[in-house]
Amino acid sequence: MKMMSPQKDQLLVLLSALLLILQFDYCRGLAQPSKATYNYFAYGSNMCSSTMINLRTLSPLASTAAVLPAHTLRFNIPGVPLVEPSSASVEPTDGMDEIMNVGTLISKGELVHGVLYKLTEEDFASVCSTEGVPFAYSLHRCRPIPYSGDGKHAGEESLRKLDDVNMTSKEWGVSAFTLRAARTTWRQGDDIPPSQSYLNVLI
Repeated sequence: MKMMSPQKDQLLVLLSALLLILQFDYCRGLAQPSKATYNYFAYGSNMCSSTMINLRTLSPLASTAAVLPAHTLRFNIPGVPLVEPSSASVEPTDGMDEIMNVGTLISKGELVHGVLYKLTEEDFASVCSTEGVPFAYSLHRCRPIPYSGDGKHAGEESLRKLDDVNMTSKEWGVSAFTLRAARTTWRQGDDIPPSQSYLNVLI
């Protein structure tokens, strides 16, 4: 096995440090005034309060279950084979250009259920940093709809109130950010089956 020279080792360390600095500066640059807050639509493991509060040490100002129409849940971000083969992302569908028809969205599976968090600028920057923005994920503006009603149909009930709404208007839902795959090749490629442990978090 060919060994790397000390000079190459040092160069790799410097490049890694530079990438971390760029990532930190990028995420810090998202924050504007110190009083700013951000709405963040989370899916996957970030739906769990234990992940957001205990693992990521964040303090959400508010949270509610929500549904994101005209988007699909994908597993298109490559991970580590045999360990965690892929990570989830959300991708917009052509439904954003149409009049919202709840029945059509449901039948096509063009809905993503998750949690809508209200975060401080510091916590939002921390989410972006720990999720690998802008290398693994890119920020994506969206309009999730908070759940209304109780039971397993709460998300659907919220959507029913907005049936026949123009998806391109800004008269529905809550303006928020979510995360989608950063690379076009990932967005256009096939999904990679995730691990069972990852799926268990979503169920």
